[in-house]
Parts: sequence; C-alpha cells; structure tokens
Amino acid sequence: MKRLMMLLLAMMLCVPAACGEETPYWIDGKTSDLVHLRAAAQADADSLGLYYTGTDVRVLEWLDDWAYVQVGEVSGFMRSSYLSREQAALAGPWQMVNNPSSTWANLRLTPSMTGKIALCPDNGTAVQVLGETADGWSYVDCDGTKGYIRTSLLSPVKMAAQRTTILSQENVDSYIHQYIAPNGKPIYFSAVLREPIISFDDVNFDGNMDIVVLISSGVSNAYYAFFVYNPQSDAYERAFLLCGEEALRNYVLRPEQQIVVSQGSNGAAGALHETYLYRWQGHELTLIRSAVSEDLTVMEFDEHRFTTTLYDDLLHMTVRDHQQGGEGDILWEKTVPHEETEMMNALAEEEAALWQGI
Repeated sequence: MKRLMMLLLAMMLCVPAACGEETPYWIDGKTSDLVHLRAAAQADADSLGLYYTGTDVRVLEWLDDWAYVQVGEVSGFMRSSYLSREQAALAGPWQMVNNPSSTWANLRLTPSMTGKIALCPDNGTAVQVLGETADGWSYVDCDGTKGYIRTSLLSPVKMAAQRTTILSQENVDSYIHQYIAPNGKPIYFSAVLREPIISFDDVNFDGNMDIVVLISSGVSNAYYAFFVYNPQSDAYERAFLLCGEEALRNYVLRPEQQIVVSQGSNGAAGALHETYLYRWQGHELTLIRSAVSEDLTVMEFDEHRFTTTLYDDLLHMTVRDHQQGGEGDILWEKTVPHEETEMMNALAEEEAALWQGI
C-alpha cells in the first residue's frame, strides 16, 4: 500500500508540468499588431478577442501549429507562429479612463461585472491597452497592474510620435525635458518620468490642438501639464492653475460646460478623493468648485492645547464654491460611515451638488 501511495504521489507531482510552462512567451503578430485568441485550434473558430503584439501569455499546452494559452484570465488558442520567447515592443495604444456616469471606473481581475476589483482608476488615468475580449472588455496595464475595464469607459489619447530630449537631471527624482512642438519651436518642462508621454488635445476649447504632457504617474493618479497654443504669437504657453498648482491630476474635459476637471484618488478604493472644476482665464485655470472626501478630523481645545482626533471609519465630505475666492463657500456637507451603501449614496449626492448650477 505504501508503495502504491508513493507512486500515486509521484504521478500527481508530474501533473503541473503539463498544465503550463513557466517560460514566458510574448505575442508577436509579425506583420500585424493584433492576434486572435480563438475558441478552438482552427482558423475559422470563433474569436474570443484580439491581443496586441508584445502582450505576455502563458502557454498551457502545445498543439502542433497551435498553442492553448492564457492571456490575463482568458484562455484560448493561438497560432504557435505568433508566440515568441523574445519580447517584442508593445504595440497596444494608450487610452484614458473616461466614465461618463462617475469620476472613476473599476479595473477588475476578470472580465466580468462580478470580477474582483483590483483598482479604481480615476477618469483621466492613462492605461495601455493589451487587448480586447469579444464581449467588450479591454485588457489593460495600469501602471504595472493588469486587469479588465469596460471598453466603453476608455477614450483614445492622441499620442505624439516624437520623444523628448533630456537636457539635464534637475534632481534625483526629476529631469528637464525639451520637446519640439508642431510649430517647430521647443518647449521645456520638468518631469519625474524619463520618457514623459506627449499627447494633443483641445484643452481650452478654442478649436486649436494643445500639448498635454504626462509628467508623473502612479497607481491611481497621473499628473499632466498643459501647453496651450496661442495662434496670435504662434507659441505654446504653459498653463498654470490660479490656486498655485502646476499640474492637474487625471484631467477630464467637459467642452459643453467649458470646464476642465482635475480629480485624484487618495485611497480607500476612491472613497478618499478630491475633485476640482476649473475654467479658463487666458492661459490660466481658475478654480470654481471642489469636492473633497477625507477621513473625519476633529480638533478640540481644552484651555491649554489643541487635540486632533482622526476617525478613519468616518468620511467627511464637502462641496465648496470658490468663485468668490478664498477657501470657498460650503454648498453641501455630509459625514458618513465607511460602509459601501452609505458611501455610494453620499457620492451620488456629492456629484449632484458639485455640478448643480454649472
């Protein structure tokens, strides 16, 4: 019996080798940027999705001209000739999170509305698309975290083909860059990234394409600088925020209201956040509304000293109007517990208050 048990154990230990190779493989479509993942090892089988050259896959089984592979959390069949042990340059485009019904979107570990949420990137967060499933989910890389987001919640980024030139290292964490603008003139800026992403957008709604620079990016927040085109001087002028900031977080444009939205996540899956609405004054942005959600902080004075108490189980939410300057007038205020239903209801109220009358 002992000999039989040892034999069975040895057979079981052999199974994982047949379940998939540990050697990494990458998609290489040769003359095509996109390769089909199919439901069966046949050229006319249903497509489960299209994936970009440079995307990593796990080979589960080799089948002559085909391989049974896993891309993210989706399994299917790919032509063996489209798989390489050498990593090709990633061909997938950059896109931005743009959820019209919220200020963020869910990045899930599986392509399903019930899939576990890995991140809650804010609108304006740049992600690189690795592929798209046949049922409308984009497989993306969000600053190193890979997962799925509804394709309808992404919008294209107009990327520049030309890279910047590093002129010097400003300090240990940032670099001075030069970029030759479409008018042939250089612009200069400081960025944390060695290779900042340059794109084009009409950020001030005047019909001219402006330059947008992604200068820093993290898991939840991406920071952008604007260079607004002035047709009178044929120059790109650096846009500044009248509140003193030089960059916007996860920006979203609202042309119908002539508003630029800057919104950042500070943790708790987006429950802790800041949203700022700006309007243009020349090439400067002036703050008109804000919505801030943070852990409740209470300060008390007992005749001798101040005591600050932080309640990390309670959210304090405020919406302010800044059109008269200063810290702004409170339009709406609420404190709610860190409980999903309570928070979702409060977030809906906050959103309505933020945009009321705009």
